[in-house]
Amino acid sequence: MRAISIDKLGLANKQTFLDVGAGTGSISVQAAHDFHDLAVTAIEMNPDGIDIIKQNIAKFGLTNIELIKGMAPADLPDRKFDAIFVGGSGSQLEQIIDYASEHLTAGGTIVLNFILFENAMQVEELLEKANFKQIEMVEVGVLRWHQLGKGHFFKPNNPTIIVSASK
Repeated sequence: MRAISIDKLGLANKQTFLDVGAGTGSISVQAAHDFHDLAVTAIEMNPDGIDIIKQNIAKFGLTNIELIKGMAPADLPDRKFDAIFVGGSGSQLEQIIDYASEHLTAGGTIVLNFILFENAMQVEELLEKANFKQIEMVEVGVLRWHQLGKGHFFKPNNPTIIVSASK
């Protein structure tokens, strides 16, 4: 999921990136690690997530991540970003899309991950209303191999819906 989401963000030629609802920071840490000239801003409200992000920043010696403890969109910085990832919306999806519409640079990309179909459909409507272009949805599922008696089967994990669009 992380690799597909980062690919859809198109970070190679971007300068600024915002990770909203960063969780444990897997997207922002990977982006900062892979794109050294990218200025990464991650916002997370959960203290446990913040702690894990800090540990990974130290582990990988990253100097290009600004970590904000807070909630989106209230605690988001008032500046432009070339790419925005939304991993968690804390029931503030409409306000986060409004923020993205105002703070995403022209040609910038937004990528959002959901496990609930209804949230993906809601964001599709919000993105269209905010005049985002090239809206795309991809469902990605992972199945793990398990033994069952003498045989084996693939047990599915929850699929993730990856929504991407450009400004």
